[in-house]
Amino acid sequence: MSPVTILLVDDQPSVLAALEHTLKALFPHMRILLSASAEEAWDLVRCHRPDIVLSDIMMPSGMSGFELCEHIKADPQLQQTYVILMTAFTPQEWQFPSESRPDALLHKPFHVLELRDKLEAALRTLELRRQRLLPESEPVADAIDMRSFVGALVRLRSPQLEELANNLSRATQWLSQHAEELTESERHAAQWFGYGYILGRLTLPDSLLYEPLTRGGYLSHELMIQVPLGAASVCRYHPQLSLLSPILSSLAENWDGSGFPEHRRAWEIPLAARLFRLAVDFEEMLWLSPQPPAIVAAYLERYARQAYDAHLLPLISQYAELRESRSDILAVGLHELQPGMVLAHDLRTRTGLTLAAAGTVLTPQLIERLARLHTNDPIVGVILVRRPAEPPPA
Repeated sequence: MSPVTILLVDDQPSVLAALEHTLKALFPHMRILLSASAEEAWDLVRCHRPDIVLSDIMMPSGMSGFELCEHIKADPQLQQTYVILMTAFTPQEWQFPSESRPDALLHKPFHVLELRDKLEAALRTLELRRQRLLPESEPVADAIDMRSFVGALVRLRSPQLEELANNLSRATQWLSQHAEELTESERHAAQWFGYGYILGRLTLPDSLLYEPLTRGGYLSHELMIQVPLGAASVCRYHPQLSLLSPILSSLAENWDGSGFPEHRRAWEIPLAARLFRLAVDFEEMLWLSPQPPAIVAAYLERYARQAYDAHLLPLISQYAELRESRSDILAVGLHELQPGMVLAHDLRTRTGLTLAAAGTVLTPQLIERLARLHTNDPIVGVILVRRPAEPPPA
């Protein structure tokens, strides 16, 4: 990949200096531009066309980082610029229109590991964009051909592994569609996750091939760390799978810092890794046991706050209901709720509040209350209901 230019934007000189020092250590070949205001940054963007813009959102006066992002994404000549916005607020406190959404968010004060992961994802995304835009580039492998190739490779070892790969890809695609604050590159990576992950399982000896990655929140065997790390290593060299590499390398990290290999904790773990870890543990338990999906999802909840991000668990519970392929389950929006519908899962908000339990029959008063509460504390994911029972014929 040709040299990359990054523009750092922050009104605090100390933050700019810290970012510049960190980037020089992590990415010594990266060209760095600095700006103390969004107005100056906009001039630099038009003049120098940086590949990446890393900007604080809040500025004391004038243009904000969000407005800078809007300007960049609205310009056809600049909209391929990878924009990362920094904020001290939680991601849920920001709403971005889809046409001007940044490519990623970075917590402030920043953590070196999170900064590294965001920029590695940016570099891989830029490489893919360049391959698709430059005429002289080698064409990206056709998606179907790549799946066929990986599927054939996996079948040489075990046909059951291909089944797991397909189930994981379906799960991660659904979860990524309904999880907020994933970047577009992370959503794109979801379709390849099952195939990338299974490549790591090929590193295991026969005695561990049908063992789950984790049990009770911990690796089921010390050699299991080879699965995410081996998969990350292989995926790094493939243009379509490379986006998975930073996600896979953090897949065995635990929410409380007890995971591997770097003992990251909580928000130090990339959001996609937290989400896809749930998919792996969920699908592998279904793959290896006769338990129904709802029971498996309930089992995973036992290890919330130790292994998993509790805010994401409602999504896996919703997916478990859909995984049963029951024809009476509907996925609806809040505005589509009707009296008589029955909730198919616990209705939870971003803060973890349970608004209504599975089995609750909706009434006009309850629907009105849910809409009112959703305004201040949004409901997580979709709402799954069972159709109202039809009255018996007269």
